[in-house]
Amino acid sequence: MGRPTTAVAAVGLLLALTACQSGAASGKVQGTDAELACAALSRLPEPLPGTDDGKAFEIAVVRLAGAEELARAAALTDAKSQPLADTLRKAHDLLNVTSDPQQAEPEVKKARTYC
Repeated sequence: MGRPTTAVAAVGLLLALTACQSGAASGKVQGTDAELACAALSRLPEPLPGTDDGKAFEIAVVRLAGAEELARAAALTDAKSQPLADTLRKAHDLLNVTSDPQQAEPEVKKARTYC
């Protein structure tokens, strides 16, 4: 399996935003970008699945990318969200570079503390 790419991140963001929009229309999903980033982060399994877990790994990468993008949007509107955005960016970058969830796990755990 190849390394996660920006295209995967874009798909993750699109899926996250679509889910949030459809949920908001039905009155089920609401919140700030930071809250939605934390909600996406909470859907990541502990520990992160390995690359040999196939689809579970792909899902985790996409959810992490969606959480990262939402946190980035939150940080643009509220500087208090910058630590969350920075930590999720680092976790996602580590996955992109190493394709090793164990390398990203400490940053994911750190990000959870901001939520």
